[in-house]
Amino acid sequence: MTTRARTVSVKETAFGQDMLEVLAERQLENTACHGLAVSQSIVTLKEHLVKKLSHGKWKIDPGLCQPELRYLYPVYFDSVRVLLAECVAEFFQTGKVYLSVLDVSRMEYVEHEIRRLVLTPEDTAALLRVLRKVQNPAHDLIARWKDTADRGRWMEHFQTLHQTISQLQ
Repeated sequence: MTTRARTVSVKETAFGQDMLEVLAERQLENTACHGLAVSQSIVTLKEHLVKKLSHGKWKIDPGLCQPELRYLYPVYFDSVRVLLAECVAEFFQTGKVYLSVLDVSRMEYVEHEIRRLVLTPEDTAALLRVLRKVQNPAHDLIARWKDTADRGRWMEHFQTLHQTISQLQ
């Protein structure tokens, strides 16, 4: 990515919006978009990524798309966990999380308010692990930015998330 980062948040990226739509479609509709379980969200998004990256062929033969999964899956899955860390941090800072999800029948984004968050100690530990991992300057979430100022903003964002979630232990 060569353009300047306008917002520093996975939640505000196209990828983040896609993942939030997956959550709304598969998980949040069951709770009328009022609750978010982090463990269930991780599983839901992991299954979606595996299916998306393997083009559905993993059910037929798990070895068919192995090279693609091996290179893309770790970066995408780290991005998903950072996205969930952003939601957790937002919830504990404001008491709510807002998700904008595309309503295809009206072709406009509808904002949903999450007022309940289920976060286990294991979830917290997993989020902290990924937040430490993505702070490595060689990690794709930082290294992909050509401008050092952009890399610095993302690094600062990950550090802030880590500090916020560390307080939950």
